[in-house]
Amino acid sequence: MALISLLCASLAVSWQLQASVGYGYSFWYKALAIDEHIDHFAPQNRYKRGFAQLSDEERIRAFDEIAHAVHSQGNGLAEIRYSANGREIQLLREPEIVHLNDVARLIDTMTLAGAALTLLGAFLTFALVRRDIRPDWRRQLAILCGVLALGLALVFLVGAKDVFYQLHVWIFPENHQWFFYYQESLMSTLMKAPDLFGGIAIAILTGGLLVFSLILLALHRIQRKP
Repeated sequence: MALISLLCASLAVSWQLQASVGYGYSFWYKALAIDEHIDHFAPQNRYKRGFAQLSDEERIRAFDEIAHAVHSQGNGLAEIRYSANGREIQLLREPEIVHLNDVARLIDTMTLAGAALTLLGAFLTFALVRRDIRPDWRRQLAILCGVLALGLALVFLVGAKDVFYQLHVWIFPENHQWFFYYQESLMSTLMKAPDLFGGIAIAILTGGLLVFSLILLALHRIQRKP
């Protein structure tokens, strides 16, 4: 239980670090060729015009404003605008705002869960050190790695995109739109969904495993002391 709590806490820390730097969007913007994606699909949008004319900095700022809003209970989503052809244009349509508010509520729930797991992990770790309980970390870590490997194998077997879509079906309200074609959503175009989310997930997982490894290393050294 301590090991699982520490892993979840590490992932929560990694997620918050990613959120604090805008999920590294400026990096993924070039790495995933999102600029070319926007240039191709933004002119095809059925509802909004002129987004393809924006500079890279303005596009990145638009994403940062969305990310900030969903981490602030959805406040400000309707106020996000961009300038094109001498006009101020609202970036998001109503279905997109509804979906992002759902995302904001999910983030609030996950933040609370992450905080709770972090406290649990800290408490269990402190108890192990205080009572000088030395579990067979290698055996438990091997089991945990096996479970994680099995989970990743299932994701690749089923298909990451299919898993991503199924999670949306389970998580979000049935009557709320969550799938948006690029031709109808600047939000979806701006994020090159779901490619961006895959990159962010990999970054969070990598960071989380790094934090987890550092915690285990520190714990191992503490328990080796006489």
